[in-house]
Amino acid sequence: MHVALGTVSFTLCFAAWGLISAFAPQFRKIFELTPTQSAALVAAPVLLGSLARIPVGMLTDRLGGRLVFSALMAICAVPAFLVPMAGSFHQLIAVGFFLGLAGSSFAVGVGYVSRWTPPAKQGGVLGVYGLGNIGQSAAVFLGPVVAASVGWRSVYRGTAALLAAGAIAFALLARNPTTRAS
Repeated sequence: MHVALGTVSFTLCFAAWGLISAFAPQFRKIFELTPTQSAALVAAPVLLGSLARIPVGMLTDRLGGRLVFSALMAICAVPAFLVPMAGSFHQLIAVGFFLGLAGSSFAVGVGYVSRWTPPAKQGGVLGVYGLGNIGQSAAVFLGPVVAASVGWRSVYRGTAALLAAGAIAFALLARNPTTRAS
């Protein structure tokens, strides 16, 4: 159950993380972005997601995966909800930057899942957890497809709602192990 909770949560976070890339062509038109601005927009979430993995992983070690994963999803729901409200490139890149926190979810889940699993089985379990990377690919592929029916703003709002629901579900259902698996 813990691996499944971690994997679903990771998938949700990585989907949110990938949405800026998915809608970059649309943002390029809406805000009349230069190629450099477009590249910066796509890079901003990746940068924070990569850099935040270290402190977020340390927080997971100290506070446990249940609290950190729940908080991370709740926090990431805010910028996901705010993206459609961005009225300028600067606002969009700022909100996209903070949406990048979702990219640090990898470190949370690795710490959380590995503590439930004996070392001899961690490779397989972490491989299953790593399937959550599909969230980013799903966002890039399915985000624009869904947006064709409901609009890109609804995709972001729906993602925010899923992140908020995921945060609540993880807080209620997940448990930190009392001891490290051996």
